[in-house]
Amino acid sequence: MHTKNNTRQRAHDLVTNLYRTVDSRNVAALSKFLSDDVVFQLGNHEPIRGRDAVLTANAAFFKTINGMAHTIEGVWAQDRDVICSGYVQYIRSDGTELSLPFSTILSLEDGLIADYQVYADISPL
Repeated sequence: MHTKNNTRQRAHDLVTNLYRTVDSRNVAALSKFLSDDVVFQLGNHEPIRGRDAVLTANAAFFKTINGMAHTIEGVWAQDRDVICSGYVQYIRSDGTELSLPFSTILSLEDGLIADYQVYADISPL
C-alpha cells in the first residue's frame, strides 16, 4: 500500500542520504543518485547536462572549499518531485565558516535524480 507517509519518509530518506553524500564530497557516491541524463542547475548558472558533466562540476566545486554540512529544515514530496530547504555551513579554504540558506527541487525518474535544481547564492564564498 502506497501512502503519503511512505512517500514522505522515502523523500526524507533520499534528501538525508543525498546531502550526507554531498557533505562528504564523495563524487563516486554522488553518482549513484543521478540518472545518466541528469540536468543540474545551481542558482542562475547555466544548466549542466549529463551525469559525468555534473560530477566533474561538483568535484571542481568541492576542491574550492574545506568542507560543508547541510541542515535540512523541511522536505516535501509530490509524485516524482521532492523539495527541501535548509542551511549549509561552508568551511572556506581559509578556514572561516559561512552559513547560507538553500532550497532544492529534485525530479526523479526510476528512483534516480533526473532534474536537480539548487537555489542558493554562493557568491559570498
